[in-house]
Amino acid sequence: MFSKTKTSGKRIMTRVFAMVLMVAMFVGTLHAGAYIDTNRDTRPDPEKVEYTLKEYNKYELLYETDTVKYLYREDRDIIAIVDKRSGYTWKTGIDVPFSKELKNNLNNAKTPEEIIEASEPKEKSLNTTYIGIANSLVTVEYSELETTKYLSSAAETGSVSKLMKVEGSDNRWRLDVDFQTIDLQLSVYITFGEDTITYDVPFDALGGEGVKKLTAVILTPFLGASGGEAEMYDPELGDYGPAGPKYRVPGYVFVPDGSGALIRFQDNNVAFNPYIGDVYGSDPSTKTYYYSEVSDAVPVKSPVMPVFGIAHGNKQAAFVAWADKGAEYMDIIVNPDETKKVKYTWSYPRFEYNTTYFQVYNNAGAGYFTLMENPNEFDISMTYRFLSGDGSTGFEADYVGMALAYREHLIDTGVLTVKEAAKGDIPIRLDFLMSDVKKSVIGTTQVVVTTSDDVRNILDDLMEQGITNINSGLIGWQKKSETLAKPWAYKFLSRIGTKGSFIRLFEDFAKKGVDISYSRDFVNINKKMLSYYTNSAKHVNTWYLQVDNSVLFPENAPIEYTGYALPTKTAEWIEKLTSKVSGYSESFTVTGASKTLVSTFDRTGVITNLTQAADAIRGSLEKASKDMKLNLETPNMYLWEYTDRFLQAPVGTSQYVFETDSVPFLEIVLNGTMELYGPYSNFSFYTQSDILRMIDYNISPSFIFTKEPSYLLADTVSSDMYSTEYSQYRDLAKTVYGKVNEVLSQVKGYEWTDREVLESGVIVNTYVKNGETKTVIINYTDSAVNCMNTTVPALSAVVR
Repeated sequence: MFSKTKTSGKRIMTRVFAMVLMVAMFVGTLHAGAYIDTNRDTRPDPEKVEYTLKEYNKYELLYETDTVKYLYREDRDIIAIVDKRSGYTWKTGIDVPFSKELKNNLNNAKTPEEIIEASEPKEKSLNTTYIGIANSLVTVEYSELETTKYLSSAAETGSVSKLMKVEGSDNRWRLDVDFQTIDLQLSVYITFGEDTITYDVPFDALGGEGVKKLTAVILTPFLGASGGEAEMYDPELGDYGPAGPKYRVPGYVFVPDGSGALIRFQDNNVAFNPYIGDVYGSDPSTKTYYYSEVSDAVPVKSPVMPVFGIAHGNKQAAFVAWADKGAEYMDIIVNPDETKKVKYTWSYPRFEYNTTYFQVYNNAGAGYFTLMENPNEFDISMTYRFLSGDGSTGFEADYVGMALAYREHLIDTGVLTVKEAAKGDIPIRLDFLMSDVKKSVIGTTQVVVTTSDDVRNILDDLMEQGITNINSGLIGWQKKSETLAKPWAYKFLSRIGTKGSFIRLFEDFAKKGVDISYSRDFVNINKKMLSYYTNSAKHVNTWYLQVDNSVLFPENAPIEYTGYALPTKTAEWIEKLTSKVSGYSESFTVTGASKTLVSTFDRTGVITNLTQAADAIRGSLEKASKDMKLNLETPNMYLWEYTDRFLQAPVGTSQYVFETDSVPFLEIVLNGTMELYGPYSNFSFYTQSDILRMIDYNISPSFIFTKEPSYLLADTVSSDMYSTEYSQYRDLAKTVYGKVNEVLSQVKGYEWTDREVLESGVIVNTYVKNGETKTVIINYTDSAVNCMNTTVPALSAVVR
């Protein structure tokens, strides 16, 4: 843990250092040609935002701190957040009138001054419904005749809202909204902090018949929106002129796609589908159908944390927003310019209470579409923190400041704990695929490609080469392998290694400082592994969940369909297996359960909802963490408290065409709280640019090996592990690790405090420890650059 006072001092020192750096940098460059950014890169900072200080005569003061003033406009349901550090003002809505309101205001205006005041811009691309949404504090989404509709707290008709101070509190208010059109009532509790607003929507505060129609609640959808088109009033003509673009605020939306993505504000010529980040991944049990098919397309990356943000200008103003309650049901939505024919880029959190699914009523598959009988029951708590400036007075107003602010929140709430890192080499992750099963003439055959003795020999070989800070996971170590062994099974196959040989392997290498662990997926199951009865999760339509893997699995694989374990069973199996090995294994590797969240239903309704599922898995890992370290594959945020090693950390995004930048937001948040390992380098993640990406994102390399050629697994479900033979990657492992370790070992144990793009393809990361500052300069370009009196060769990284 670190104190806020100390952190603030570090930030100020860091900013001073950065200013000196900016003056000294690039005395000259030797570029032969410009570096071309793609959305895999981070581009230079956006332009400065232009703004003027305004009076808010139609707003009333709700609350004021040393940092922020909170104002409210009752007729439009808008809160204005005036940042006293810069004078910049955020509004929860775009603050525009309905056509009728605008017409009445102009008709009632008599003097030229009154006419000018009444002649607000007339929105071009927003109809009456969207103007209500654009001004609203809260909008509800509901289903009617299989059509999705929207109704906002600031709608022209159909709803009324009232803001009242909570009795006995100076900084807490309650917005009561009656959505009369659908007979739905809800209350939003609003708490104002020093530089934060928190919105709480208790489930108990929902009422009326409209709850049966309610599908989602949306908060402040146009906060921070940029763009728009409007007709401007011409006093000389006495009328409105043709529509034109409004001032497009320079900046971006940050979304937690993969490591982190920026969606810059820009004028698009084509319409896009929205970005929908389903936090923790979609729940298979509430999808439209109980069955799904796995495709061979690259899967999108689900957000592992419930956070997003918006930045305006170049380190001028930003906010970061996170959910402390309701995250399991949260979507992060971004509508890029032109989406839904709206000329704004706007982003918001959406919390899902109900969904349409296909109810099957016979074995032929006939059925009908319907909503769930009962809504998801959960509370919402969403906090927005407002950032200002370049970091000299707090967290800087960009994605780095957002990450540091969110990190501080997670540390303050006990989700993350900063751990002291020993000096020396960085770690490397070396997983071993030991076996899998395939069909045979009678039954199945277990194909062994790595034995316990092979693991011993390979680790000894790598240690002789000077790679000593190693941890490993063993996959397919058990009898029947990962594919057919029961999740809690603790049985061995002598052709791989006896129980005794594994114990000796673990204990011998523990003495050498090498941590070896068993790996297990506790979520994905199949009918040849165990009976689905009492073990498998059910869809809301009460059918067992089914996934068709035929596109990915080879024809001779022993299984084609898989399902999902009950969350309670997953938790039970984790406890069973970890308790059996904790006596001699220093850690355990969990896959599947770390990143997959599933609810389950029966004919009476929901049995285990997503919040309960997350609690069950977290509880089992909490118990296991008392006896051993936990290595988790791409774990969701609710498991970070018990994560020692974060495996398969993303180093990019899903590559949506509207995403303009990739950033290491996740890595900045987690820096120093756990070890982070990248994707397996032997699967096309070993080029010089990839090595630089590991250095830039401060993650350690990882490999997966087999002793025998990987083609032997061609008829198993591990056929996607197509390039794993150790002899082919022995030299590459040493090379990749050596280059990454050479740089990152010098900042091991340092706090990552800043990241700057000096120019396209040149990054400077700043690290601080006990008053000492180090910078890592990464040059992705194909020409040398001269920075801080240091020549950084092409495609390389150096430490200052």
